[in-house]
Amino acid sequence: GRKRGTSRNRGSAMVKIPTKGLTPSAAKLVESLSGHRIVDLTRLLEAGIPTYPTHPKFFQMRWCSMGDPAEMNQLVLGEHTGTHLDAPSHFVRHGPKRKHIHELPLESFIGRCVKMQFGPFAKDNSQVTADQIRAWEADNAAIAADDVVLIDFQWEQHWKTGTEGFGFLDSWPGLSADAAGYLAERRVKLVGTDCISLDPGDGGGGKLAAHYTLLPEGILILENVSNLAALPALSFFMALPLKIDNGTGSPVRAVAFLPR
Repeated sequence: GRKRGTSRNRGSAMVKIPTKGLTPSAAKLVESLSGHRIVDLTRLLEAGIPTYPTHPKFFQMRWCSMGDPAEMNQLVLGEHTGTHLDAPSHFVRHGPKRKHIHELPLESFIGRCVKMQFGPFAKDNSQVTADQIRAWEADNAAIAADDVVLIDFQWEQHWKTGTEGFGFLDSWPGLSADAAGYLAERRVKLVGTDCISLDPGDGGGGKLAAHYTLLPEGILILENVSNLAALPALSFFMALPLKIDNGTGSPVRAVAFLPR
């Protein structure tokens, strides 16, 4: 059987889509993706995965109905389980900036992806600063408006199921307040992390600056991203959430498209 605590998440596949019968514009879109490799950035939803200490756990139960030959499961989970998006309403309580997941336009979830790597970090609530991000840009690629920024803190090694996964929840790294402010100034559309939260394990002194800075500006947060080591500095990203009425977030299937 599968060793407990492994992720079963190293999937990738080449895009092969027929274009017969498509409109010229649709065929052009398909042809532009053909030959690209799709990299899965999504955690497996399974029993015992790490969840934020105050959030619901994940449960999967077999569902049977008399006379129904179909097989199915009932899922019980929080909106912020596994690889998931935070909508602004996760932290914005009032006013026009309080947007729920079902109110967000589809273009919010798709875009050019800038992947940065920092660390590895000890379990000491480390914070990546704005100066570190600027230095990364100088050596790699500049962040532009409407980019998706994914930050690889090299924390994936701690993701395990059951009690072995407690280390994933122990003093993880995150963004500093000035780093969150810098990304907001750059007008990115989404910021993601391979940790349980974009704020460090101690909340940055309890201030949760990343959440309180980005979400009110309409910048979404993606957490528990996997397989970031497989991405180059630039790629194309997509992560579609469930259309949950008044949802403060949603699990997603996050993927990146890499050129051949």
